[in-house]
Amino acid sequence: MMKMNFNNINTRPNFSDDYFDLDNSINTSIIEEAKTVSKIDDIIYPMYIPDKTYLSSQDKVNTTNGERVILTFDGDNPFMFIEETSKSEKELQTIPTNGTPEIIGDTIGVLSDNSISWSSNGMDYYVTSSTLSDKELLAVANSINVMPVGK
Repeated sequence: MMKMNFNNINTRPNFSDDYFDLDNSINTSIIEEAKTVSKIDDIIYPMYIPDKTYLSSQDKVNTTNGERVILTFDGDNPFMFIEETSKSEKELQTIPTNGTPEIIGDTIGVLSDNSISWSSNGMDYYVTSSTLSDKELLAVANSINVMPVGK
């Protein structure tokens, strides 16, 4: 059982005349415009790389919306890390995904079979591996720093 005690209840609260006005509520909730990035100036590398795994190739390709960088890691626990400029939309969109939501840095990503994906600061990120566990995929994803490391 649960017991709840209230010390004070205001049965006659005061609200401004437009407090429940739909138009006013909509106009006060401003959606921050997404950052648009069309070029990758500095490649971002994961700070966590599993033991006996190393960067074997790095490719930068142009896409219709900007650029994509593909980092391939080989060794005992190979994986691929892709960073790509996001396509900005004029209106909010719902994108169906399949997987488990996970907090990654400043956003929420989707962890599914052998991969994790997320978007942050105008960039889309994707990590995939047939050998890494979900815990290791999350470790790689969470090690992605928004500040570029070396060049």
